[in-house]
Amino acid sequence: MTQATPYTVRKLHNSVYSLYEQTDVFCYLLVGEKSALLYDTTFGVFDLAAEVRAITPLPVEVVLSHGHYDHVNGAYQLGGGYIHPADEVLCYKHAGRTCRRWSLDDDYFSTLIPPELDREAYIHAGAGKLTHVLPGHTFDLGGMTAEVVALEGHTAGSIGLLIPRHRILLASDALGPHPWLFLRESLPLPQYLSMLQRVQTLPFDTFYIGHSDQPRPRAEIALYEKVARNIDPARATPYPRLPELGGFIYEEEHNGESVGIVYHPDKL
Repeated sequence: MTQATPYTVRKLHNSVYSLYEQTDVFCYLLVGEKSALLYDTTFGVFDLAAEVRAITPLPVEVVLSHGHYDHVNGAYQLGGGYIHPADEVLCYKHAGRTCRRWSLDDDYFSTLIPPELDREAYIHAGAGKLTHVLPGHTFDLGGMTAEVVALEGHTAGSIGLLIPRHRILLASDALGPHPWLFLRESLPLPQYLSMLQRVQTLPFDTFYIGHSDQPRPRAEIALYEKVARNIDPARATPYPRLPELGGFIYEEEHNGESVGIVYHPDKL
């Protein structure tokens, strides 16, 4: 089992918290009057369950935004979680022994892992019990609800949580200024664009992503759509991460900041 090491916890809204794991990934905790809901679980190399209990003694359920290891591998500490059925196989793969072992041996992540981690226990921890959840399902936490919304693109089963009380959307890796759409499990660009159009009709003002807890205005999503539609292979360059997958990155500068998309030519 992991050792108790504090995450960096920040209160974003009344009863909405971000928890930052030093592996450069965030999860989010919603605390209602009768229960709580954790959106994503980071790598889980620290004691995430203890951090959640330090915030609230209420019963906690878990929703996994998608199946990638940096978002699901702490789920075992809380018994598992809800996931879109399209990402169930991906989740089991990334929570499996091979991917867990790979993450512990990665040149970058290995420098961030606590030395007291029981590596063998972590490698064999698995995903916990996974339960299917579909867009439209609403979690009633008491005084606050969270609705599951489809955010397909980064993966087929990517989902977010819409919180009407605060007019916020939790989106993990499905939205952001440099989305990854070059992975084998990523969907073709037209499906990602359709998702962006649909999301812009939802009732929220601010959204939060998986590797930053800075509030982002909904208007930014229109910019993501614009950049994705502007992809010019002649101006794209090979993406250095996971070069074996053949990704390219296309970028534009808007208001002094880079906005881009990492894509695979076969998915245009």
